[in-house]
Amino acid sequence: MFEKLQRIRAEVERNGKRLEEDQKKYDDSLARLKAEEATTVLGVVEIMKLTPEKAAELLGYREEPKTSASKSKKKDTSEKKSVSEEAIDDQNATNVGMEDILNESY
Repeated sequence: MFEKLQRIRAEVERNGKRLEEDQKKYDDSLARLKAEEATTVLGVVEIMKLTPEKAAELLGYREEPKTSASKSKKKDTSEKKSVSEEAIDDQNATNVGMEDILNESY
């Protein structure tokens, strides 16, 4: 009477082991991908002979001035949202330029 339950439990256990193995493989693949992406970006920066400052400028990175805790609490959320949207727009524009650079280098 309980044979079907036992079969299903055994199947669940087998599939659980496979899931763990596949999760490990996925995590390893993801780590290798991130490492290769970093290596590729560094290679492009090296080919173009960019300094870290120039690369940050091309990518649209801006250091935010440090503010005191009291000032940051007084800012309303609408201002933060507009700054974030502006940063996203700048980043999207920069990404298009970087795609061109990457395509030219290969």
